[in-house]
Amino acid sequence: MSWLPSTPEQLELCARRALTHIEVLASNIGARPSGSSAERQALDYVSGLLTGWGYEVQREAVAFAPTPPLNLPYLLGAIALGVAGWVSGEFPWLALALPFFFMILPQWSRWWVQNRKPTHSSENLLAKLDGKRSEPPVLLFCAHIDTARAVPLHHPWLLHLYSRTLDILQRFAWMIFALALLKAWGWPVAPGFLYSVAALGSLGGLWLAGLQLIPSPAEELAHSPGANDNASGVGVLLAVAEELATQTPLPLPIAFLFTTAEESGLYGGRDFVQAHPEWAKTTRVVCVDMVGKGEVLYYVAKEGLFNPLYTDRELQQAFLVANPSLQPLWHTLRSGDYAPFCQAGFRAISLESGGKSLSDWSYHTVFDTVEQINPEMLKKVIKTLSAFLEQSRAG
Repeated sequence: MSWLPSTPEQLELCARRALTHIEVLASNIGARPSGSSAERQALDYVSGLLTGWGYEVQREAVAFAPTPPLNLPYLLGAIALGVAGWVSGEFPWLALALPFFFMILPQWSRWWVQNRKPTHSSENLLAKLDGKRSEPPVLLFCAHIDTARAVPLHHPWLLHLYSRTLDILQRFAWMIFALALLKAWGWPVAPGFLYSVAALGSLGGLWLAGLQLIPSPAEELAHSPGANDNASGVGVLLAVAEELATQTPLPLPIAFLFTTAEESGLYGGRDFVQAHPEWAKTTRVVCVDMVGKGEVLYYVAKEGLFNPLYTDRELQQAFLVANPSLQPLWHTLRSGDYAPFCQAGFRAISLESGGKSLSDWSYHTVFDTVEQINPEMLKKVIKTLSAFLEQSRAG
């Protein structure tokens, strides 16, 4: 007997249940910043459902630092980009280092965000179907329940520009680098061309600095409602958990983890691996994050440009067997809860959906609403997880 829906009718029903959970979280409850009353309401909602389905639920305290209103690495990047073109004659090293600085900027920013001193507290939620089993689960499904601070822009065309910001600024940095290199080699460069490129760099620096310095909007617009990021992941896992609850006893132990403070620095995931180091030997982790949009389902293969972090290759192959249409994803700008698990020695992977370009203008904005969710993608994710579970049971 299949663990999860195997017919189109069953799959439709399961996806509809996932969409209902997304609507409750993103529309009825709304934005869920870490440690807020809205996040506690979301945790209570998830806990109540799981308890009603027969799961043993426990909450684990998490200390975190809220998302800073000002990202210092990006502000320094804005200053460097703004002045490098104008001082390339006096300080050529600045212009020559600029594109490489922008290459490491996302990783440096993540390191800075994740290493701030915790000042607030919230909770992770862990659910096991058979609470009498003391051994670690063989499979742990994970999704973060909190939502991000919203980008302080509300016009779609500005948000489209924002979604391409680092790509555009990286090109400006390479233009400044090329002109500085030509000057260092003694090649003649027209002053007007130099001024134009320097001015482009200044405009890019002002744009990046402005994104850091724009005051936060009113509280109701300060955080994203997070339908795709990540009510979609929570909704899918709740639909899976409900189906599995009807299949007891399960042939292998499975648990569900709903983390907090992912958006402010992966604090929920990091605290969990520190509290359960013994699980790394036996537990495989599948994170489900932003799986409600687009037409392509991805698995995260690696993260970072320098000293990249890889997800588990055996899990990659297992998911490719479950769904051969999956595409690999290399995160250079973002991270997720899979990262602390991989760093702690867990076999972990993450699923994510999106368009072919992966440029999502509604990411971390007030426009990340239920209307953006694609029910067909929810079906694809549930079907993929179903095939993976069947494969795990057989193996």
